[in-house]
Amino acid sequence: MKKYYSLAVACIALFLCSCSKEDLNGTVTNSTTSANASTKAEGSILTLIPNKSLNYGALIGAPSVTGSIDFQLNVADDLGVSCLRERTNVPSNTPDPIVVKSNYKVLLNFCRGSFSSGTPMPFVTNLTQYKKDLKSTLAVYTVNPAVAVIENEESNKLYYSGSAQQYINQLKAAISVMHGRGIKVANGGITSTGLNYLVYQDFMNQGKTDSAERFKQLTGVAPKALTIQERGRFVDTLLQAYATINLDYVNFHWKGTSPNTEALQSVINYMKKRTNKPVISNEFGQFDKEVVTLQAMLQVATDNNLPYVVWYSPDENAGKKDTPLHHSDQSLTPNGFAYKDYLKN
Repeated sequence: MKKYYSLAVACIALFLCSCSKEDLNGTVTNSTTSANASTKAEGSILTLIPNKSLNYGALIGAPSVTGSIDFQLNVADDLGVSCLRERTNVPSNTPDPIVVKSNYKVLLNFCRGSFSSGTPMPFVTNLTQYKKDLKSTLAVYTVNPAVAVIENEESNKLYYSGSAQQYINQLKAAISVMHGRGIKVANGGITSTGLNYLVYQDFMNQGKTDSAERFKQLTGVAPKALTIQERGRFVDTLLQAYATINLDYVNFHWKGTSPNTEALQSVINYMKKRTNKPVISNEFGQFDKEVVTLQAMLQVATDNNLPYVVWYSPDENAGKKDTPLHHSDQSLTPNGFAYKDYLKN
């Protein structure tokens, strides 16, 4: 395990960002289904072959802020990942130390601060000031992040109170600044609540009622619920814009609950069909503990050529539903060893 001397205590304790999730759960191109759309790992043998041209990463939760940089890097080294997810406030005059002093590619969330539980934040409306704040934040970076991720989970109503168009306006402003620095941009990460509704409706619109019913069973989406329909309209507006604006990657979040990846494949296909953009996820994870769930999800990401896939690994004592890749002593869990073994293939 490589020893890292403290880079700075400036690591923002691993993501509040990560999820008081709305209900993360979980089709390439002209249809939401495909011949390979159902990786049913239950009872079958998975062919595990990573693609060395893709970037597999982790979002690593440390047990405390003190020493958290060393902790993250040691776990990342052990896993053998190539990228990490970090977060910075906007504005900020302190660079993220992992971006500027490590050899990892970093997907960096640019967030205007953290939210208080039960108090969603509005999206930016003063875009002139926002651009100034982004430029001042970037000014302290001697090394650019690989991807600038704008806010976190823009479709999560627990996090944000603004309209879809307000976020689109903010995202377009961020793109102009980031592209000026040669930095690629992704949206914050669409969550499943509205996205699953749209995939279900897409099946119905194609007359594929059996596929729609199957998808509903797999995801638990409630298409008749008004709140779900509202999130669907919100995400639909986002996807319409993402297809036309100068966005480099379309980012979504997904948590598995079993080795069955049919629903995940359907969602990826739908996002590709709607946007014609490369799809990434800076937050994959799982709510069950089965190693084969992780393996199946990683292989779906590989088979679909997701340029970046980042696995969420919270501290095991943080009270999260997600199954971590590591223990609080930096050693790997069985799922962590499975990830490491996958990357070695």
